[in-house]
Amino acid sequence: MPTPVTLPDGLSTIIITAVSNLETVKRTRHSISGANEPLDSISAQADSLIRSLLLIKDIYSLQTLRVGEQIYQIMDLASRLGASMLVIAADSSRRTTTPPEGQGITPDDHVYGHLQTMKGQLQEARDTLFELVRSVLVGVSGNSKDGFWVIEEDLVGVNEKVEGAMGVHLRLFARLQGRIGKGGEDAVIELDDADIEHLGLPRVSGDLVEQWRATVGVETGITRES
Repeated sequence: MPTPVTLPDGLSTIIITAVSNLETVKRTRHSISGANEPLDSISAQADSLIRSLLLIKDIYSLQTLRVGEQIYQIMDLASRLGASMLVIAADSSRRTTTPPEGQGITPDDHVYGHLQTMKGQLQEARDTLFELVRSVLVGVSGNSKDGFWVIEEDLVGVNEKVEGAMGVHLRLFARLQGRIGKGGEDAVIELDDADIEHLGLPRVSGDLVEQWRATVGVETGITRES
């Protein structure tokens, strides 16, 4: 019995195992007769996840803790789905070799419903991964005292690869798109208070302090001179 892969083994190992599990799902799909709609969707989602996982494996800045945890969940899910698909494939083979021959899985079959559930699980896992990747703050440097800025080249390069593999833009790229390309070579984009608040970064600027005091100062007793 193989030793299970765990988080301490490292994200690269987890991604390789997840991709292998997803490849099993894809291969097994061709051994199942009928149920074309859920099976085609399962195969397409597996393809999309494989492309995305291999991209994340190659781009260190996308390998955040939350992304890593989701990839572990995908690895585990794909393992279970692959095992289920192998059972369904074996049953499908029996159906097509015993009378009445040629009978595939139809929508009124309980296995069809099981495949629909599997499709939904894979879709949810894929959507969650995409949202987590979109939220990664690629190219951001700085701190809450001195402020934050974005290295434009890093952001643009990673966003291009994410768009190619996943068909989505990083949220940070979408936020700053109108300011990209205006700073020349080695450009950085300084994040203002609105950017920082939108991205959830930990900064309390002078303007935000004054706004906070104006809003709650009377109730707390904190004044401009405090």
